[in-house]
Amino acid sequence: MTMTEYFIALDLPLDEDLADFSALLWQQGVAHHIAEEGNRQLLRVGDAQQQEQVRALYSRLKTGELHIERRSAPTRSAPVLQRRSGPVVWVLLLLSIAGALLPQLDRSFESVALLTFYPLDLESGQLLAQWPVGEPWRLLTPMFLHFGLMHIAFNGLWLWELGGMIERRQGGMALLGLVLLVAAASNMAQAMMTVSLFGGMSGVIYGLLGYILAWNRLRPVEAFPLVRGVATVMLIWLLVCMAGFTRLLGLGEIANTAHFSGLVMGLLLGVAASFLRRRPV
Repeated sequence: MTMTEYFIALDLPLDEDLADFSALLWQQGVAHHIAEEGNRQLLRVGDAQQQEQVRALYSRLKTGELHIERRSAPTRSAPVLQRRSGPVVWVLLLLSIAGALLPQLDRSFESVALLTFYPLDLESGQLLAQWPVGEPWRLLTPMFLHFGLMHIAFNGLWLWELGGMIERRQGGMALLGLVLLVAAASNMAQAMMTVSLFGGMSGVIYGLLGYILAWNRLRPVEAFPLVRGVATVMLIWLLVCMAGFTRLLGLGEIANTAHFSGLVMGLLLGVAASFLRRRPV
């Protein structure tokens, strides 16, 4: 089976509610993905054996041989419950908010100086062009620094959406490991380009996007439910920033290297995770 191969088990009208049937399949260990195509919904599985299993279960359901107990909560409430983020997203979000408040609360900049990638000389106000060999936390902490309300608002929104998606599907440790690796890679890449004060979760956000795109491409049966058009908008914005239009719009300098390297790192980790998932136990 190729990396992108899947089997269509069911091809049904959009108005047929498959929520309870999907829950039954997950209970029986049948990994699957339901996608809309035109006015139809397709239920996909990873191999021919599961394809026959799903069709047999669905046939029994339609003939009345199989009875599925209705969930106590209404179907329409399920998406709301599924969108709740886990503890890792909450901690990252709260630390980012704290990082956004630091420049306002600490006018001496002493606390901010502890979080920058390059050490900051408080007397001269200049960054010291030396890598944080003895202060390894600096490889990560710039992601918590945010400069302005819009900066933290946009990054917080995408962290909640993309990070929450990964944490719900693959767990908090998977998300945490992904964030730490992407943050370190994107911060180091940005630091190699220029000695400057940079910060924000944007490199990590693009890493999460890259991870999801790679995973969805290679594991369509277990794809993340990324809203159509989101990736396109984010990639267009990346190109706009890299082209320098943000300066013309008065938005200042953007850490483009961190964004791009974060995206690449996320893609690589998504590919690696997909291969590891397929490795026999």
